[in-house]
Amino acid sequence: MSGPNTVNTVTQPPHTHPPYLRLWAAIGLGVTAIAVSALLIVIDGITGSSGWAHHPGISGAPLLLIAAAITAGTLTQPPQQRRRLVPVLAALAFTAWGLAQLLPNSAAAGYLNDTAILLFVIDAAYAVIPRGPGAYAGRIRS
Repeated sequence: MSGPNTVNTVTQPPHTHPPYLRLWAAIGLGVTAIAVSALLIVIDGITGSSGWAHHPGISGAPLLLIAAAITAGTLTQPPQQRRRLVPVLAALAFTAWGLAQLLPNSAAAGYLNDTAILLFVIDAAYAVIPRGPGAYAGRIRS
């Protein structure tokens, strides 16, 4: 049945506008993470100390904030356009690293730091390895 008042849902484009609340949350969290990181550098410059002993909890804040920003930013993209594994691994790596900063003198900190390194390495490897049919076509020469 077709007519001037009927809607053909097959030919309508999918919803392409990102959820603006999540987008602004991602931007806000990212900017806050940068500001806190810059503040840490300024504080270290003023106090003349670059060790983490005087602010381990604060050092974890920008890492956890950027993990949240990555997660929020990933949620703003339509599922078919996401490369899901890369942002998930990055968010998990930043979370592990941030938690290690919150627990600097514990046995868990070492495991969390090692986990963060492993996740960053896997994330980087996944990001640089071409995927899909024909990914190497025309690139390898004998």
